[in-house]
Amino acid sequence: MTMALTLAFLAGQVGCVSALPQAPDTARTGPLKLLFSGTADVMDTWGRLHFGVTPVQLIRKIAPAGFSVLAGFPLADGSWEIFGHQTPDPAPGDAPDRSVTWKLVRGITRDGAAVENVRTVFESEKAAWSGHCALARNGDTGEYLLLRLRIDDSGFAYTAFVSHDGSHWSEQSGNPLFYDGDSMSLFWSPVLHRFVCVSKSFEPVRKRFVDHGGTTPAWNDNAWRDRRVLMIRTSPDGRRWEPSVSLPDVWNRGGKKAPIPTGYLTTPDSDDPPDLEFYSGNAFWYHDRAYMTVLNYAASPLSPGKHGPQLDNEWWVSQDGLRWERPARGVNALDVFPQLLRLDTTHPLVVGGQILFPKGDRLLGLPADRITYVAARANAEFTTRRFEMPRGDLLLNAAVPSLDRPFARDQAYVMVAVLDEAGTVIPGFEAQKCVIHGEDRPDIPLRWGDASAGQLAGRKVRLRFMLRSASIYAVTAAPGQTEKK
Repeated sequence: MTMALTLAFLAGQVGCVSALPQAPDTARTGPLKLLFSGTADVMDTWGRLHFGVTPVQLIRKIAPAGFSVLAGFPLADGSWEIFGHQTPDPAPGDAPDRSVTWKLVRGITRDGAAVENVRTVFESEKAAWSGHCALARNGDTGEYLLLRLRIDDSGFAYTAFVSHDGSHWSEQSGNPLFYDGDSMSLFWSPVLHRFVCVSKSFEPVRKRFVDHGGTTPAWNDNAWRDRRVLMIRTSPDGRRWEPSVSLPDVWNRGGKKAPIPTGYLTTPDSDDPPDLEFYSGNAFWYHDRAYMTVLNYAASPLSPGKHGPQLDNEWWVSQDGLRWERPARGVNALDVFPQLLRLDTTHPLVVGGQILFPKGDRLLGLPADRITYVAARANAEFTTRRFEMPRGDLLLNAAVPSLDRPFARDQAYVMVAVLDEAGTVIPGFEAQKCVIHGEDRPDIPLRWGDASAGQLAGRKVRLRFMLRSASIYAVTAAPGQTEKK
């Protein structure tokens, strides 16, 4: 399942941005990896390019870990540090603000499925905790931050816990941080040098169909109702958050309204259905950008006064974690929907060439570096960003033909030229010498006859792609090669 948007159309599809600091230029260092997610990744285009996504699929059934996975962080030996939480499931008839305790656990996994050395590193006091929580690690200091929702008279209180080593945790002073809706994700943006929290929030609108919380008929109701939208906050340390605005009355208790200024919210736009709502956003950092699956929602006249059905999930992408593009608007990003409504793990694992999301007794995932791609139905061209050529081969991650165009095998191609800093083709590295047919793998070597990329090691270059009926996911350096700043 794929989605195509022309570049001209996509350029205007950046989500609403809260009034927060502008992002600095991205410093790209380490192993070379060029991903293709949006307009910032392609230049000097010709023809009709489009972007698409790979839906998350069920990899296999696994033995339940006994806890819900929150986050995973890579370790030097190739294994992954896993954090999860154990929270009692509510019994039938339990109030949402029942008093419970929860545990934070830590373990190790080597395959994303089996978890070893599981141990409890924190146990909460008994209180009205909901099951919503998220965990991330500060990329500058190494400090871990856990956000958890506690229910009080004002709604869902975002409560922070911190740890310097992952083993010793304490509740942060100054809680609660703010109030907002009952869905969130959390990650560290190395571009902003800040934590980014994406939470469900609300704005008052006149809903055509009233769902749960409404007391008047579902048709022709002019009363204000809460529409679910996204709030994106950032913090350098998990303690001071911007914007500091808070939703003081999540459940509209007492009939009061104190709406958050619209400029702070990420909302549907005129190209969306008029009743679309953003129910939740599961965001994480991957290489040099952020990805997010957004769960879409719309009330239904078939369920007046009740929670309506979810619509689907959608892949979003951001160069910094604040400004978001939607390369596959309206296309479901989760193949196992509606059996599983959404992803919850904010930091997926990358193991064995797969991006993995453990969820209960299922392991979900998709091929590494293949979340998004740039493609063309007919002949098209683009140039990549500038980079320093590594010492070894360049590897192309591509499907030629595109997975949704298997019938185009005989006409599908990718051709690649190497350009110098002036944009001139380097002799010996012309596109006609590097032609790819009938390949679908992540490690297609780019060669120009007998010449390889390593012969240009250290030079600042760009790649010029020509393609037809093909999808390009990424360009990487052969293992062991690096790119300097």
